[in-house]
Amino acid sequence: MRVLDKPASPAASLREATSQASGPERGWRLAILVGLALAVITAIPYLAGYVSQPRGQVFVGFFYLWDDATTYLAKMREGWEGAWAWQNRYTTESSPTAYLFMFWILLGHLAALTHLPLIVVFHLARAVGAVALIAGAWLFICQFVPDRTARRFALFFVAFGLGAGLVLWAIGRPVVFGNQTEGLDLRMPELSAFYSVLALPHFAWSAVFAAFGVALTLKAIERGSPLLGALAGLAWLGQASIHPQMPILMGGATAAALLLRPARPRGWLAFAIAFAIPAPYVLYSYLAFVGNPQVERWTFHSKNAVAPETISLLFALAPQLLLAAFGIPGALRRRTREDLFLLAWIVLLAAILWLPNPAGDLRRRFFDAIYLPLAVLAARGVYEAILPRIRSARARALLPFSYVAFSAVGSIFLLLAPVFVASQPQYTISTAEYDGLNWLGAQPAGRVLCMPGVGLYVPAYSSDTVYVGHYDETFDYVNKTQTALDVLTGKRDIQQFVSDNGIRYVVWTVDLGTPPPEALGPPAYDSPNFKIWRLY
Repeated sequence: MRVLDKPASPAASLREATSQASGPERGWRLAILVGLALAVITAIPYLAGYVSQPRGQVFVGFFYLWDDATTYLAKMREGWEGAWAWQNRYTTESSPTAYLFMFWILLGHLAALTHLPLIVVFHLARAVGAVALIAGAWLFICQFVPDRTARRFALFFVAFGLGAGLVLWAIGRPVVFGNQTEGLDLRMPELSAFYSVLALPHFAWSAVFAAFGVALTLKAIERGSPLLGALAGLAWLGQASIHPQMPILMGGATAAALLLRPARPRGWLAFAIAFAIPAPYVLYSYLAFVGNPQVERWTFHSKNAVAPETISLLFALAPQLLLAAFGIPGALRRRTREDLFLLAWIVLLAAILWLPNPAGDLRRRFFDAIYLPLAVLAARGVYEAILPRIRSARARALLPFSYVAFSAVGSIFLLLAPVFVASQPQYTISTAEYDGLNWLGAQPAGRVLCMPGVGLYVPAYSSDTVYVGHYDETFDYVNKTQTALDVLTGKRDIQQFVSDNGIRYVVWTVDLGTPPPEALGPPAYDSPNFKIWRLY
C-alpha cells in the first residue's frame, strides 16, 4: 500500500525543484565559485579608484554611469532616513511621494540597520548580486539545457561575455542608414551580466529575480504546484521592485508558451498565482507613472522611450545573437514549453522595442536579463548544431573556450579602462567639497541653490532638495542650469531669487569664475574654493 507523503515545506519544495531542474550533475559549487570570482574581479576598478587619488581629492565611489549611480545613492539615503516612499530631491516642484525605486530604498534601510555607510552597502549589493546572479543563471540554464558540458559553456558565457561594441568605436562610430552608431554594450549595463555587476547592482538583481522566477514558474506549471508558483511570485515581486514592467513581459512569454503547450488545470493555477503576487504593485506603478506629476515629469525627461539604434544593438549583442541563431531552429523543431518561452521572450521584446505599444515610454527598460535566453539558445546551438559538424576533437574542445574568451574582450576593456582615468574630475571631488557636503548633511533640511555639478551630490550626502542637480530628474534642467548660473554669477538678483524659491542654502564654487556673493554675508561653511551660506 502506498503511503501518502506529508505536504512539503516551502524550503523543501524549492530544494526539490532546484534538484530536478539541475539534473544529475548540479554544478552548484562551480556556479558559486564563478560568482565569487566575478564579485572579486569587478571590485578591482573601485579599489584602484580609492588608492590612486592625489592629496586633496576624494573618490566618489563610482565609475560607470556615475551620475545615475549618485542619484541611486540619494534614494538609498531616503531609506536610511526611514522613508518607504520616494521623494524626488533633484527638483523643487512639489508632488506627492511614490512607492517607486523600492530596491534602493530597501538598501538604505539595510544601511541604517547595519550602521554601514551607504556607499559600502551599494558595493556589497554589487558583490552579493554577482554570486546570486550566477547561482540564478545556473538554475535557469539547467532548466533549459540538458547537456552538462553545454551548461558550463552557457554559465561562463553569461558571466563574462559582452558584445562587439568596441568594433564600432574602433572604426569611429560610423553613420549607418542616417543614424550614428555607438557601443551600446559599453553604455547599457543591462545587456550583460558582467557589466550589470560591474556598474549598477539593480540590473544584476533584476536578472537574479528573473532567473529564479522563470525556473520556478516553469517547474510550478510542470508539476502543478501552487507552492512553487507562490515562490516564483515572490521572485517576480522582487523584480517588480526594481523594474515593475518586467513581470508583464515575463508573464506574456509564459502565457504564450502555455497557450501553445497547455498544462493541466493545476499548472494554470500555479501560473496564475506566480503572476498574481506582483500584479498589485505592477498596477500601482503604472498608476503612479500616469497619475503622479513628479513621476510624469521624470518620464518626460527620460531617454528610455527611444528604441536603441538597430545596428548598434546588433553589435552590442553580436556574440550572443550569432550563436543563438544556431539554437533557434532546434527550439522551433522541439517546441517544448521551455523552447516556446525563450522564443516568446525574444519576440515580445522585439515587438515592445519597435512596434507602437502602451510601453512606449519605457522601451529600453525591458532588456533586463536578455543575455539569459540568448546564452541558453547559444549553448544549444553550439553543442547541438555546430560542434557535431566539426571532425577535429581538438577543435571541438577549443571552440567553446575560444568563443567565451573572444566575447570577454569587451568585459576586460570595461574592467581596466577606469584604472587609467580614476583621477579625472567627474570621479572625484575635492576634500573641501566632500567636507562641505557632509556639513550640509548635519544641518536641517532645506532647498539648495548650486550648480548641477555640486547639486548631483547634495541629495546623496544630505536630506536637502536642490534647485538643479540631475539632467533626468530635475524638471526643466537646461533652463534651470542657466538660471542658477546667472544668479550665482551676479547677473540676477540673488536675494530676490532665494526669497522667491524658498532657498535655505547657497553653494559657491571657485569654478564659477566670479567672486562669492557679498549680499549673503559671511558663509557658514568657508573654504577658499567651496563656500556654503545658510540663510535661515
